[in-house]
Amino acid sequence: MARGRPLTERWEAGRPIVHIYHRRWGPQGFNPTDAPGRFRPIRTRSGKIIPTAYGASDEETALAEGLLRGVEALEKGHRRRLYRKEVEGLSMVTLVPKVDLVLAKLHGPGLVRLEVTRPQLIDCRAAHYPYTAEWAQALYLCKIKLFGIVWTARQNDSGRALVLWKGLVRPKSHLRTAEPPTPLDKGKGLDLVRQACAYANIDFDDKGP
Repeated sequence: MARGRPLTERWEAGRPIVHIYHRRWGPQGFNPTDAPGRFRPIRTRSGKIIPTAYGASDEETALAEGLLRGVEALEKGHRRRLYRKEVEGLSMVTLVPKVDLVLAKLHGPGLVRLEVTRPQLIDCRAAHYPYTAEWAQALYLCKIKLFGIVWTARQNDSGRALVLWKGLVRPKSHLRTAEPPTPLDKGKGLDLVRQACAYANIDFDDKGP
């Protein structure tokens, strides 16, 4: 997959990462799922799943990528809809790296370097996630020590999205929380979700199907 050495981008210590997570993992927790996603699952050489944590450069991008990326129209001619049950148990937190994080650069010349296009890796739908996971696997196993991947967000191209790999990233040593997390299923957090839906022209359904 990865042809040659990828270009890298340094996410400097102190630069915030906005992270949406399920509360069962905790604000600095990494998700150990093997469910398909963009750039996951990946495994060690021995076959063990690498837990991942997704984040973004700002709240707007985190909400767009973390909540709205998979929302599709229910039927042809109908508006897209997000159900309240889809945000139950979710919170948002700002993580601050204590060290510089070296990430594989999958935007701009980083894609050109690897002879792959944005439509193939970033703008593709969920059906193509196994292909993106193959790229992530190749990058994880490359000779450069990488902490994860960074790209221009599909849902908000003014921001950056990233995924971090546990093991290379040691949550307690490498990350700290900047402030208490914001639950997204109530209060201020739920208002942020409603606002993000409104901006994206997505209906928010409080009752659900």
